[in-house]
Amino acid sequence: MFAVASGLDSLVIGETEITGQVKNAYQAAKDAGLVGKKMNRLFQDAFAVVKKIRTNTAIGRGATSVGSVAVELAEKVFDRDLSSKTVMILGAGKMGEACVKHLAKRGAKTVLVANRSVERAEKLAAEFGGRAVRIEDSAAALTEADILVSSTGCADIVLRRDDVAKILPARRNRPLVLVDIAVPRDIDPMVAELPNVFLYDIDDLEAVVRENTKNREQELSFCQAIIDEHAAELMKRFDSPLGKKSPETVEAQPGWVFAHATA
Repeated sequence: MFAVASGLDSLVIGETEITGQVKNAYQAAKDAGLVGKKMNRLFQDAFAVVKKIRTNTAIGRGATSVGSVAVELAEKVFDRDLSSKTVMILGAGKMGEACVKHLAKRGAKTVLVANRSVERAEKLAAEFGGRAVRIEDSAAALTEADILVSSTGCADIVLRRDDVAKILPARRNRPLVLVDIAVPRDIDPMVAELPNVFLYDIDDLEAVVRENTKNREQELSFCQAIIDEHAAELMKRFDSPLGKKSPETVEAQPGWVFAHATA
């Protein structure tokens, strides 16, 4: 229970979504009158363990998805403040959409969507409260953007060095972050030579993901030590005379609770 709630058994080690699911399951069980004294103590201790693990280990640090890494890299360029930034997505692939969602969650102000299918561009732009841009106008639209996420799926380069160089004077030295997650590449690697332009491709992002995942795995032993300590304390409490189940205590039904916790 402690390991599950802390995200140690999750596909992405240390993710926090499962903690919220466990809390929701606990609340649902309480509302249904199915949580007795021992089950209540189990859940309360689990949440205390989660907090201690988050505070005392690095299990949740470092992005472990391409989208979240894109956010981390952009935040480094913009001093961790994306609140006034404009994000542009070139193409409408799933990975590009995921990147933009991560950026929008961190406060990006405006979203521009350029895609060969105008209908698809308008639909995606509406999801973010942004606006669609014609694909032939995408280079010019870069004068507005602070961050570009490109994932067109084209077989050839879409954004060349000269295309970006032309719009730099209009940007007045504002930094431009280009995130190229297309395979093959959408953006000419030579773009990185331009002043105030920061180019990251899918290899850069995946390398960060691998390193962060490795770092989280190295924290597992520290997390397990915390879990073992708290589990031993809890079992000692349960085994003590004061912790014995009284006849009137109503115990929860574990199968019901955990079925909801993993839903």
